[in-house]
Amino acid sequence: MPQARPPQPTRFAIQKARGKGWSTLEVGEELAQTEARFDLMVKVNPRAYFRLIQLDYNPDSGYDGMEFNWTLIHLYDPSKGGTRKSGRGRTAAARPPKAPGAKDRTRAPVRFYLAVVLIGLLAGALVYMRWGLG
Repeated sequence: MPQARPPQPTRFAIQKARGKGWSTLEVGEELAQTEARFDLMVKVNPRAYFRLIQLDYNPDSGYDGMEFNWTLIHLYDPSKGGTRKSGRGRTAAARPPKAPGAKDRTRAPVRFYLAVVLIGLLAGALVYMRWGLG
């Protein structure tokens, strides 16, 4: 006879958009504290998408404590310039953990790399012109 699983507390997660998915930054058990951390993260990085979700343990899950139903609480959209509270409690099952070695894809900062290379070339040319020609 399988043992009954102990009840799990409701948790709250702060997630940031990365590539085509979301990456979890923090998980907390108190809403007020998690909302304060959410506001701080938005202040620190106002150009990123953030969301605050409520995680409810899914007792029918085949994974021991690894599957949750989630409900959107806040969504920060930098193009709109503010947070939005969820109007309808959208709930869906969370994905099971990824297989080992699976990675989320992220865009490489090509403009930054190009700027670093161009600054290096300019500095090298100036050093060569100053001390290399003489």
